[in-house]
Amino acid sequence: MNKTIKLFLFCFPFLLLSCQEKPKEHLLLTSDRPAQKYVSKDSTPELVNKKSYYIPAYSNLYYQTGASKVYFTVVLSLRNTSSHENIYFTKIDYYNSDGELIRAYLEENLLIKPLGSAEFIVEFKERESGAGANFIVEYGTEKELINKPIIEAINMGYIGQQGFAFTSSAQLLN
Repeated sequence: MNKTIKLFLFCFPFLLLSCQEKPKEHLLLTSDRPAQKYVSKDSTPELVNKKSYYIPAYSNLYYQTGASKVYFTVVLSLRNTSSHENIYFTKIDYYNSDGELIRAYLEENLLIKPLGSAEFIVEFKERESGAGANFIVEYGTEKELINKPIIEAINMGYIGQQGFAFTSSAQLLN
């Protein structure tokens, strides 16, 4: 009996600690990929096929009566679907609901090789962009592409213990 009590007293603190709810963490994502390949504007070949896209980025949305907000981590995904052509991204800018620039992601051009991809992340804790946030993305190629790149934002968030995600597609501007 004495051994049972000692065993209980020994195990009880561990049981108590293991039952505590884990602290809520923000959905902060980091890329597990090495740094992207950047090319100076001077070293970029002549780009004849240039496109510009608008991509909605829902960093937050209203819910219930409109008095509450749910916040999201937004991942801008750029995918080169061509098996032969490089794509040079020349602009990746993030704007708030008022159309004001929050962040210019590129100082140099981003090269994505055939079948390659790149991601840019707006962290969960970012609060200044609003429900109408968006990206403007521009790219160019040396030749006309047969397979267009996939450009989309993946919006991920949670309310309580319920997590959810949805995508928003790019809209061609020119």
